[in-house]
Amino acid sequence: MKLKKIGFALMSLVLILTMIPAMTSAASKLSIVVEVNGELILFPDAKPFMDKSNRVQVPVRFVSEALGAEVGWNSKSKQVTVQLGEDTTVLTMGKKAYTVNGQTKQMDTVAQQKQNRTFVPLRFVSEALGAKVIWHKDLYSVEILTGLAAVQKDKEKESESNSVKDSLKGSSTSRSIEGETEKKVTEGFSYYQSYKSGLFVNSEYEEYKKEYGKQAIVIQPYISFSREGVNYTQQVKDLEELLSQKIDAKTVQAIMKYVKEKTKRDDVLESKEFSDGKYRIEVASPFWDDVYVAVWYK
Repeated sequence: MKLKKIGFALMSLVLILTMIPAMTSAASKLSIVVEVNGELILFPDAKPFMDKSNRVQVPVRFVSEALGAEVGWNSKSKQVTVQLGEDTTVLTMGKKAYTVNGQTKQMDTVAQQKQNRTFVPLRFVSEALGAKVIWHKDLYSVEILTGLAAVQKDKEKESESNSVKDSLKGSSTSRSIEGETEKKVTEGFSYYQSYKSGLFVNSEYEEYKKEYGKQAIVIQPYISFSREGVNYTQQVKDLEELLSQKIDAKTVQAIMKYVKEKTKRDDVLESKEFSDGKYRIEVASPFWDDVYVAVWYK
């Protein structure tokens, strides 16, 4: 009987291992969808792909045909020049440095050649031309807005930002705001719900501990990237000060080291758990989202 169990386990392992390449292959063939001002762009041969830096690369021909720019190629210097109106962008194959109207900037990826085609990082080129780029992770698609569509998007964002500000002002009587009200205290953690830096701290522990006990979240601070006017550096300092009140220094140091890996809204922090003798702390940040920190009792 024991030999049969071992044999069954080995067979299961073999089946799992043989399925992994097929699953990986299927995932790698998932097509990236690109829309410009609501119009679906077709790529009959050279397809967009996600590079090692998690950036969408598109064939340079797309830039000229879909965005209306003029594209030039210098085979000696291996440089691509993209010009639209008065804006000129120059990228060099394999180099992170590029120029926009003569000003040198840095990417976190590079333009590259693949299957005898030249590919450029979509976001950096599009934004250099004044377009808005929105990545929809769940749909595996890119939305590009140009001209009036981009202006309208900016107006929508401004309206949304003002709505958030008005909402915060309206709830000032019940919300603890740095510089305006006293701090709140939850299980020994002293904090403001809204910091000047943009850090926000949520806690409904008193309400939920009756039902969930120690499974209820004690505090849940998050570093905001989604609102204008926030101070990332100060948010990090405020978060560290808050966690240091009750969590041991070594654990806080490890948490903050991981938190600091995200400096831009499109960086991703996979869910990661930390713990000391009393608390367990989870840190996560999806693509194009805030950094969320949750503190529980162990």
